[in-house]
Amino acid sequence: MDTQTTTLTRSPYEILKITRWTDEEKIKAQYFHLVKQFNPEYFPDEFIEIRTAYDILRDPHTRAATDIENFSAPPMFYHSDYPDFPRQPLSLFKLNQEMKTVCGEAEPESLQDHSRNQALHLLRGMALYQALHDHLDEAKEIWRRILAMEPSDEESKENLAVATWCDAYEASQNGNYAEAEKQFASLVEEGIIDSAVYQNLALAYEKQGKKEEAENAWRSALKAYNEALKENPNDEYMKALIVALHKYTGGKFLEGGSVSSGTGGAGSAKELGYACIQKGNWRQAMEALEQALRENENDVDVLCQLGWAYLNTNNQNRAFHMWNLALKKAPGKGQVIDHLVRGYTIFGKRLKEQRIFNQALVQFKNALKHEPDNLDIRHHLAETYFQMRNFSAALQEYQRIMDIDPRNKVARQGIREAKRLGGLR
Repeated sequence: MDTQTTTLTRSPYEILKITRWTDEEKIKAQYFHLVKQFNPEYFPDEFIEIRTAYDILRDPHTRAATDIENFSAPPMFYHSDYPDFPRQPLSLFKLNQEMKTVCGEAEPESLQDHSRNQALHLLRGMALYQALHDHLDEAKEIWRRILAMEPSDEESKENLAVATWCDAYEASQNGNYAEAEKQFASLVEEGIIDSAVYQNLALAYEKQGKKEEAENAWRSALKAYNEALKENPNDEYMKALIVALHKYTGGKFLEGGSVSSGTGGAGSAKELGYACIQKGNWRQAMEALEQALRENENDVDVLCQLGWAYLNTNNQNRAFHMWNLALKKAPGKGQVIDHLVRGYTIFGKRLKEQRIFNQALVQFKNALKHEPDNLDIRHHLAETYFQMRNFSAALQEYQRIMDIDPRNKVARQGIREAKRLGGLR
């Protein structure tokens, strides 16, 4: 059962029957609970799906990458008055009966002191009941009624916002992005400073092609994520979310070389540079990694990645300087040599495509100094000689390939062609 290559067709949260707001311990508990229900021996497909979803959500980075690309479902309704909700279901009939006992013939609004507090408690229960049974309009009306009686009831304010979030999320899942935008924007207008709300608004704008509005919403989401991280600097998931946001947006919000500004220490310059590389934003990657190198000049990995940023911004000399510097700091390290060899090879191929053959030869030969038995590079070298019509040199390279790999069909064909076109024996 290969969970590593399984592609999910549903949200991992939906599979595990949890929400984005479920903490790590509860995610783990829910996973083991489902595994007991779907034994891999009897339910192999279900188990693979459950295991894959769990693998995604238990790692902060894969979880963040999943979360940043998808609309976020709302959190649970607040229920401090009913701490066992929703495990212990509420009875609307019982709540109404209790309300009659408390109010008699009067309306809850007319009550005072203890009776008034009892009525508010029962109204909160009624709202939760309606919300749980997807009667959101009725639930909203009850929460508004509570707030008319008790304007300082913050929990009811929050629940009204969550109800609006529910409507907006449902609209997004039905493809009604204009309605989703309207609802999420109303939450922002009400002063709901929540990173996930801004993210949902950004996605709703994106789905409608509103690029400028989406960028502004992403910027607000990033600011909110950074504020959350300041409150809990060791939150690895929040750090991963910030990095994932930069990856998703291609590093648009990295201003100049000051990549750590506003990141609260989460997306370090190094991480943000890597994020830009993944999106192909090489110039922004270069700026980020240059700052990372200033922070730690001995970071070999940064040197190597900065080499790629330079190579892809036409700073070839600086690219090879970075890789050679990395090799000096970590002599014999295979990964550094791999970067250097690939850099020479890719640059050589570009030169060959531009028919700058002599310089291409230099790059391929530099690569072979480190990996003399690399058949791919020797093929490029032979092809370059062939295009230069230097058939004797091409023949020698093809013969070296045959020495390394006697069954190499491409080299065997190259030898025949070099002999034929060059009149060689």
